Order: sequence, then structure tokens, then C-alpha cells
Amino acid sequence: MKKSKILACAAFFTFCFAANASTTEVKESVSGSVDFVQGGNAGQSANVRFANQLQKELNANNLKGAIALFEKMPAGLQNDTGLKNLLGALYYSDGQYDKAITSAEAVLTIDDKNVEALELISMCAHAKGDKKTYQATAQRILTVDPYNPAVNIQQGQDYAVAKKYKQARTSYAKALKGDSKNEDALFGFAQMCYYLDDMQTAKSSFERLLNQNPESAIAYSYLGKLSAEDQNYLKAESLVKKAIALEPSNYDFYMDLGNYLRSQGKYDAAASAWKKAVDLDPTYFLAYAYLAGVYDERDMFDQALENYHKVIQTNPKYFYAYEETAILEYHAGNLENAIKYFEKAYEYSQSLSYKLMIAACYYKMKKPLEAKNVINPVLKTLDRESIEYMMARFYVDGFNRNAEAALVQRINKEENSQKKGKMQFYMGLFYEIMGGGDGALEMYSKVAAMQAPMFFEFRIAEWGMKAGLEVQKEKQANAQ
Repeated sequence: MKKSKILACAAFFTFCFAANASTTEVKESVSGSVDFVQGGNAGQSANVRFANQLQKELNANNLKGAIALFEKMPAGLQNDTGLKNLLGALYYSDGQYDKAITSAEAVLTIDDKNVEALELISMCAHAKGDKKTYQATAQRILTVDPYNPAVNIQQGQDYAVAKKYKQARTSYAKALKGDSKNEDALFGFAQMCYYLDDMQTAKSSFERLLNQNPESAIAYSYLGKLSAEDQNYLKAESLVKKAIALEPSNYDFYMDLGNYLRSQGKYDAAASAWKKAVDLDPTYFLAYAYLAGVYDERDMFDQALENYHKVIQTNPKYFYAYEETAILEYHAGNLENAIKYFEKAYEYSQSLSYKLMIAACYYKMKKPLEAKNVINPVLKTLDRESIEYMMARFYVDGFNRNAEAALVQRINKEENSQKKGKMQFYMGLFYEIMGGGDGALEMYSKVAAMQAPMFFEFRIAEWGMKAGLEVQKEKQANAQ
């Protein structure tokens, strides 16, 4: 059990008895233990002994030991609602939700409006997934205490998970009315403002949280995000570093730091930040994806490929990684691997592009039959009048001068620039496969000259154009 929960129980311990001063007077000794003075001296030693033993178990973070003490609780304390609530809190922290509810219900038989007991039932029902009981109890609490922080915070969290950010913000605002210094409520309110693009209120709320708690790492983190929204990446870097100094094991902080450094052009430093995130949690995919991206951007393809493989290993459902891995494997000449990853990409998105790339790989491997077998089933799914059908048919039938002329003419007439660029690429790729270097260079050059291309083949066209120009240059040198 987390120490924070146990310490919360210890705090609740003191609070409960303070709230019930009519039956039990709480005194703090010099040593810090809690003493109970029950009317008369007869029961004093038993009560004091029980209190000190209980405080000792709580200080030692021993939940089960604290719970066990209640079996020997002095008779004079048996009906103390504060102690019953404490026992319920201990059961809750130990994951024994049904016993926690039983303890809270015992309090309600004595005081049917006891908010602490109602809160405990509400939390247990929520933890158990008992939505009906949770909602009914929450409403019961709000009837007595409409600005109850615990209930409104929990409702805010539920709304936030459901992406109902406006309702979540309203709930957090109500919690703040009940407790203006509640850090959970203040953070939730500020975060919802951030999600709702109310940046000014978000900023002032996070600053308020930081003023209230100068060691709030999450407040520094979000203020960094807000600075990044204004493209003040240097300030964002400084703020998230303060968050890291407070919580050096926070994965998300290093992810943000890497983003801010990359935005400043500090690629090596960004990579170092993301590597630190990997060290903190090597089972999570996101840092690998960012590392792959920054290496890919800098043409460090081996490192990029290594990290894309890590993305796939840690998150097999991350579709984008299959496409990028396939592209880099193709670029490296690892055609069998490229086929494997293009096939995986096709499982997630039935794009003709992936099938054409697989066919091209087979052609390059001198396996024309396999190439045709890849495309043939796809032909049945395409509109026979479409340019996509013409291109796929061309890859199956092989070179035919009349078919080539008709396809090139159709490509030239295509009005959609993105579709036109893709078809120019696949025409160039077919020329390359068949040894038509000049035709490939012409088509690749047209694709490379496009403004804002939105298809993955663009990168392969750039590589193909570069290779074609080198061949052309070598030929010219030899001719001289």
C-alpha cells in the first residue's frame, strides 16, 4: 500500500477524534502520539494504550497491524464514530472495500448525515465500479454539502476521463468553493481550463497553485506547456526542468523537455531527454517513437529503425510505426523485412499503396509471380474506371507501350494534386523496377517538386531522385 494513503489515514485518525470531542478529548503528547482522555481515570490507561499503539502502527505504515488493533479496542471507544470512520478508511486503503462500507454504515446508524462516512461509501463504490451506489451516495452527500470537495473532485475526474471538460471544470469549481485551498481541485480546474483553451485562466490558476505549494512539480510542468503554446520554448525548458528537479522520475516531464529542446533545434539534447524517459520506463512506446522521429528527421536511419522496432515491440497496435519501419527497411534494401511491415500496415489500413510497395519489393527480388499474386486480389476491390485500377493493372500485366501511354495521359489529367503525385511516384517506381532510369528520374523529380505532399511515398521519391541524379552524373563523367 502506498505510503500516501497510510499517512492520509493517520491524518484522518486525528481529525476523527477532534470531530468527536464530546466523547473523546484529543491531546498531543511531546512525543507526537495522540492521547485520549475518556471521562474518569478508570478507562484512561486502556484508551491511551490503544491510541498509542494505533498511532505507532500508522507511523510504521502498517495497515494490517492497525486494523488488527481494532479487534481489541476498549469498550469505551466502541461507539466512537471517529474511530469507526478511521477503521473504514484503513479498510479502504487496504483495498477491503466491503468491510470499509460496513464500517461506514455503522457510523450512519448513529449519525445518518455523517459526511465522512458517506464519502467513504462513495469512494468504495467508485473503486468497486458500483456506479449506482456511487451516484446515489454522492447525491446524498451533495444534498447535505453541495460544495463537498471530495465528491465534486471525483465527479470532476469522471467527467475529465469522459472528455467532458466543461462539466469537469464546473465540478472542480464547486470543490474550490468548499475548500479554496484544495490542491486537487485547483489543479483539476486549471487543467480543464488548459484543455478548453482558456489559457489565461489556466495560467493564473497554475500560478496560484504554485504560490500555495512552491513544490508543485505538476504546476511547473503545465506552466511550461503554456509557455510552449506561446512558442517560448526556452522558458518552457526552464520551467519543466524545475518540475524535474522536484520529481526526477516523472516520465512525462522528460517527454516535454525533449519536445521543447527539439523545438529549439537542440536535437542531441532532445534525444538525451527521451533516452532518460526510456530509462525510466522501457516498456512504454512513446519515447521510442519520439527518438525514431528525431533520428529519421536527421537521416540517422539505423538509429531511427532501431527505435521504430522498439515502438512495435512495446506497442504492437501503433500502426504508424509499421509504415515507417517498412519505409526505412525498404530504403536499407531489406526487402523481405519491408514486405513484412507493409503487410502489417495493410492489416490496419487497406491502402493500395502498401500492396503496390509489396509488389515492387517482389519485383526487385526477381519474383514477378509473387508480385502479381499480391495485386490480383486487390483488383477486384477497385473501381475499374479509376486511376488506381489502371495503375494496379499495369503492375500486374507488365510493361505495354499502349497501356503506358494511356496511364501517363490519365496521370497528367488528374486534378487532385495528392493523387496525381502518388500515381507519378508509382509510375516512376515501375520504371525503376524495369530498368528505365531516365523515366524514373523524371517521375521522381515531379513528385519531389510538389508543395506540401501528404503521402509517405514522397520520401522514397526523394531518395529515388537522388540516386537517379548520381547515376546520371556518373554516366556523364564516363562519357567524357
